[in-house]
Amino acid sequence: MHIKLISCWFNTSYAAYSNSLRKALERQLGEDVGVIASNCGCNDPMDGVFFDRTADYFEWPHLKYWNSSNPVKRWIRNSGRQVLYRERAKRYLQRTDDADVLHFQQTLNAYGSNVVFNWLEIPSDAARVVTVHELDPFQLDFPKSNLTYNKADRIIVHASELRKELIDYGVAPELIDLVNHGAEILPETHEAREGIVFYGGHKINAGKGLDNLARALALVRQELGAATPILKIHGYYGEDTREYGQGLLEKAGVSDLVRWLDRIDNDQVIKEYQRSILCVLPFTASFAGFAVANAMANGVPVIGTRFAGMPEHLGDTGTWVEPNNPEELAAAILKLLADGALREDISHRARARAESFLSWDAIATKTIESYNRALEHKKALV
Repeated sequence: MHIKLISCWFNTSYAAYSNSLRKALERQLGEDVGVIASNCGCNDPMDGVFFDRTADYFEWPHLKYWNSSNPVKRWIRNSGRQVLYRERAKRYLQRTDDADVLHFQQTLNAYGSNVVFNWLEIPSDAARVVTVHELDPFQLDFPKSNLTYNKADRIIVHASELRKELIDYGVAPELIDLVNHGAEILPETHEAREGIVFYGGHKINAGKGLDNLARALALVRQELGAATPILKIHGYYGEDTREYGQGLLEKAGVSDLVRWLDRIDNDQVIKEYQRSILCVLPFTASFAGFAVANAMANGVPVIGTRFAGMPEHLGDTGTWVEPNNPEELAAAILKLLADGALREDISHRARARAESFLSWDAIATKTIESYNRALEHKKALV
């Protein structure tokens, strides 16, 4: 089975995800898995810094999505994006050679829905699989466009929430597989641990719950005083999102407790989780699987909500809180900080679950199952 991935290949969590999946697929399939990539258009600080030099990479113009209130401007801009992104989709397909399966990692911009939908409209001999990491503004503003997913041979999502959302948009349920986010399972370490780790994602916004965490941390400080743990924040920040987060922390009076880690690479992420006491993720939207999987693999108990893919990853190892309830969140933090035996129990169970279900080899096995279904679907259409 010859596989090619189409993925962001800059130094972000998306490239780290694709590379980890690629290596696990290669171990199981016994052959190389190729990567096709292009310039993204995110304009983030790391946009342009390659993950490595292995991808079949090309440059192409990008026009950022903007849903203007002026219908003429909106039509002109959307028409221009359609032309540019259809040509980009063609160039992705021109690099597929004799691949049996093409696996598109849908994220944003050059890897967003407009490109994916154009890519699916163009005929191809290969079976086509799309992993939808997130929905972008274009497809949310034009919900009927999501029906184009039905031209794929398989859709992969990481969370049941997203699966339901796609079905509500008209995507055939039988095409959608749920495959968790993976994590590297390294030997256990015995480093001294300190602090609470929080993942800001691509952009810190209201759906990440940082305001709730900031207020909870203020309540924790009322109980613990100088013994209050620091809050370590990492992620891939879009424009002005650190300033947004800083404002929330200052309002709650806890900005002095925060260590901003910013855009650390995957190896640094793992090191930070290996030396953290807790991972706290009061998300109400977005996707938390990257942080949850890394926390579990490195023995960090997770406090979270039943959103953002956390139930599928954590199973019975999560400490659950209701969203937007800083008192309940503070109580959960204080309980785990005070009970080392409970933390150790959760840590062992979470790591065991990660070893069984979230290792990259386990993720590759489930992904190959999706590939086989995609090939069967493609064959049935011929």
